[in-house]
Amino acid sequence: MSAPRTLVGWLAGAVPVLALVVAACASDEDPIAPPPPVVEAGADAAPDAEPDAAPDADAGAVLVDASPEPIVCAVSPCAVEIAAGADSVCVRLEDGTVQCWGANTSGELGRGPGAGSSSGTPARVAGLTGVTQLAGGASDPGDTFCARKDDGSVVCWGSNAHGNLGRVLDDDTVDLEPSSTAAPVVGVAGATAVFVGSAVSCATLSAQGVACWGTNGASQLPDRPPGALDAFPAAPVPLDAGVVALGIADRGTVALTTDGALLSWGLRGALLGPSTGVLGREVSLDVALPGPIDLARVSAVAASIGRACAVANGSVFCWGAGPSAGSDSVYPTPTGVGVELAYAQSLSVGPRTVCATLSDGVARCWGDNSKGQLGNGNTDLQPIPVTVRGLAGRAVRMATMEATTCAILVTGAVQCWGQNDQGQLGIGAADGLASLIPRAVTLAP
Repeated sequence: MSAPRTLVGWLAGAVPVLALVVAACASDEDPIAPPPPVVEAGADAAPDAEPDAAPDADAGAVLVDASPEPIVCAVSPCAVEIAAGADSVCVRLEDGTVQCWGANTSGELGRGPGAGSSSGTPARVAGLTGVTQLAGGASDPGDTFCARKDDGSVVCWGSNAHGNLGRVLDDDTVDLEPSSTAAPVVGVAGATAVFVGSAVSCATLSAQGVACWGTNGASQLPDRPPGALDAFPAAPVPLDAGVVALGIADRGTVALTTDGALLSWGLRGALLGPSTGVLGREVSLDVALPGPIDLARVSAVAASIGRACAVANGSVFCWGAGPSAGSDSVYPTPTGVGVELAYAQSLSVGPRTVCATLSDGVARCWGDNSKGQLGNGNTDLQPIPVTVRGLAGRAVRMATMEATTCAILVTGAVQCWGQNDQGQLGIGAADGLASLIPRAVTLAP
């Protein structure tokens, strides 16, 4: 299998319009190299290096601990996890409750009936306690959120046009109505974590299995009829490896296994254009069953519409849609986000942007920046990572929406920047003025 290409190599071979964008929108920051001992080709590589030579995450003599930095609560309420859809965001607090703000098109704020179409003021999800893990994603027509509880059950709320709330009616058909209240996913017990996609949601199980529910238009439910648009209840996904995390895109799913490898399945996708696949490997058929991606020592994976990214030995690799101009690749494409001894620890992949937190406390983002969602102080598109400026401390968790980004600091405080037309900034009000700098979110007491 061909090796993944570096970001420099990808830019050199991309469509001409992307080359023009890069020239017009280059920031005052240098392209960022992955951490030692890896050297990014085309930047400081040896003179005889191939232009598209790839950093090998599996071959370096130095291994890094890319575990996410723990949050040390110094504020109250203290946020310890964050998840987002397209225009809404939720945080899990230290006490096991959840607070949400932003759009409420399908009840994704979890406040019950009559809560309004949006809110810029964070408030608790009604009746939800004992939460140990949180997930969210952009769906149809709004956003969907799910939470894993301390008893191993999973509850979901929000958009449900694809059955991704996992609810079953008395006649054994799947409920497709949105819900503004959190309720259990039928048929899931012993969950260790939950993950949300646009049409499919999944849970990893204590028995090392995976269960998924929703529609199968992208063949993400391997044991269901390929391309089926009917909604299916939760059922096991046949895999030969234990899974610790999932990245669910619109046309495929990527799984991080217990041994640090990646598997993917779903639709192959087009070479160019909107039908972008995230298989990260060559396949001969339009529908791919679970198979390995050529990337090792992976510690994190995330996906959204059109793209997926992973942290492998501290370096970030992305594939699927290009970070800004709609081009895509069938191979993982490394994008360096480390300098000197800094390496990536956590990832957030949104519909139009990607962000990572680094071991030196810096947060970097790249992609669309039309509403200032990259946090670097302007609205210029950035195909290479730029530093988020104005944070009040070390960023350790991030969430990317359609045009808004939020971060949890190491203290447990939350800041957001970018678009605020639905109250996504969590500053108490919605307005049409995007914020180019991080704003402090005031969580409910």
